[in-house]
Amino acid sequence: MNETLISACTMFLVPATLLFGALGVANSSFLKMLVCLLGVATTGIWLYRIWLWTSLSLIDRRTSLGLAGMYACAWLVTFLAQLKNLLSPR
Repeated sequence: MNETLISACTMFLVPATLLFGALGVANSSFLKMLVCLLGVATTGIWLYRIWLWTSLSLIDRRTSLGLAGMYACAWLVTFLAQLKNLLSPR
């Protein structure tokens, strides 16, 4: 695998993972929503970066997009759940 690609994925994987921990300890709905937005933004930038990378082999591109896509889906589901909780009547 491309060493630069590994470094780039690590650059996004670490913050995205740490944000899941931050979501667990957030104590207000607003803070949880903010953490979710940061997670969605981080994985969105990660997907964008991999998508526009021109010198990747096909297998590296698919692997990287798959990893970033999994995190993007997880963050999107988490964001939608927080949005539902925020907007639903108590």
